[in-house]
Amino acid sequence: MASNDFSKELHLAEIAVQKAVLVTKKVLQLVAKGEHTKKDNTSVSLADFAAQALLVAAIHSNFPDDTIISEEDTALLREKPGLAAKVWNLVDATRLDDADSEAFLHSPKSQEETLQSINRGGQGFGGSKGRVWFIDPADGTKGFLNQGRYVVCVILMVDGEEKMAAFGCPHLDVEAGKLSESDVHLDGPGYLISAIRGQGARIRPLGKGILEPSWLLPRLDEQPNTASLRFCENTKTTTPQFADVGFSDIVLPTPLPGDPPAHIWDHAGGIMLFEEVGGKVTDLNGKPLLLTTGRDLTENFGFIAAPASIHARVVEAAKKVFADYPEYSQIITQV
Repeated sequence: MASNDFSKELHLAEIAVQKAVLVTKKVLQLVAKGEHTKKDNTSVSLADFAAQALLVAAIHSNFPDDTIISEEDTALLREKPGLAAKVWNLVDATRLDDADSEAFLHSPKSQEETLQSINRGGQGFGGSKGRVWFIDPADGTKGFLNQGRYVVCVILMVDGEEKMAAFGCPHLDVEAGKLSESDVHLDGPGYLISAIRGQGARIRPLGKGILEPSWLLPRLDEQPNTASLRFCENTKTTTPQFADVGFSDIVLPTPLPGDPPAHIWDHAGGIMLFEEVGGKVTDLNGKPLLLTTGRDLTENFGFIAAPASIHARVVEAAKKVFADYPEYSQIITQV
């Protein structure tokens, strides 16, 4: 098998995401027991820090020369040793059922190793050269706090191009057909969506050890019925991956002028997954998202995810709508 087919990277990402999902579920169990409330952001911090520590450790131990970029650093944990201890306890208590899979991940063995792993991702900075991993340990804060949808994301980019992605969706219910925001399955296993560029997108149930069997996601209809298209202008997560499994036909979240730029890890990977099923993603001006600008999408404004066959028409229609709003005149080019 070719050395650059990214099969090892994908297998590592899928196993690591499964373990990271387990640690986020442990945090949700603490919320359910009343140890943390939905209004207490401590639960989000615990999930973010613990999942990031596990994911970064797995990647760095197997690919020590690669750059890793994630949201969190250890500044807060250094200030609050009690919180740091809780994060370490979660990391230490989380194990996969399969010993070989567990050993593959090289999880932190101490609180200090946990902090080092977190910081390794929190201080990373991307670019257009080399191998760069992006991690979002719990994308969808509101969804996480309210027992709704959230996603654990791992993406690999090489020389500025997405090559591999794995997304753990713990509360996703794909049995409902066309999905709505209320289609959440708390008692189910959730699903793992993953892809290597050029090989299609696959989905499998999340597990607690070895990977479950997967199947290819179907490609989008090349001639969709435009009268029945479902738009999604806002979701509790920020990436296009739910369009892959029928959450909507078109995703068009609209930031306000002056909003801070989105983080790259909020979009990387989901773009490639959507492309692998026949979708296309650009910003609101129809430009490709530039994922090589460090940590944030500083060269783009908003995004549109739609079937490739109608994407240009969606961009044109969106521009016509925004033309009626003067505040967007300096941001969105006119038709």
